[in-house]
Amino acid sequence: MTVPEMLVALSVCLVLPLAALLTAYSFRRLASRERMHAIEKGVNIPFESVDPRERAARTRRWAIVLIALGIGWILFCLIGLAAEKDNDMLTAAGLGLIPALIGAGLLIDFRLRSKELDASEARSPAEPLPR
Repeated sequence: MTVPEMLVALSVCLVLPLAALLTAYSFRRLASRERMHAIEKGVNIPFESVDPRERAARTRRWAIVLIALGIGWILFCLIGLAAEKDNDMLTAAGLGLIPALIGAGLLIDFRLRSKELDASEARSPAEPLPR
């Protein structure tokens, strides 16, 4: 592996995830500070509950994105494997299964949540919950 290839691999494997984590941390910290300042000033902040249907839709969206990413990664690597006959590309194609399987798991979770929501809507409020 040459030096430029090592730098690209290092940036993809270390720098990009680290930057994403730092960005997420910064946004969360900013939101917490804003909330604390509002509480200190006595502003009533309503609790933001997420609608279960919105959460299910968000899960479905992420599942589709991850499955598409995984399939695209696998196809890209397999095309590269066919073009170059390089065994490293087969390993990289195997890595594409990670986001694809995560996305499949999210789709399973979405289906389970949808069934739970449908069952809870079909049950009348007077009926006791099953144990």
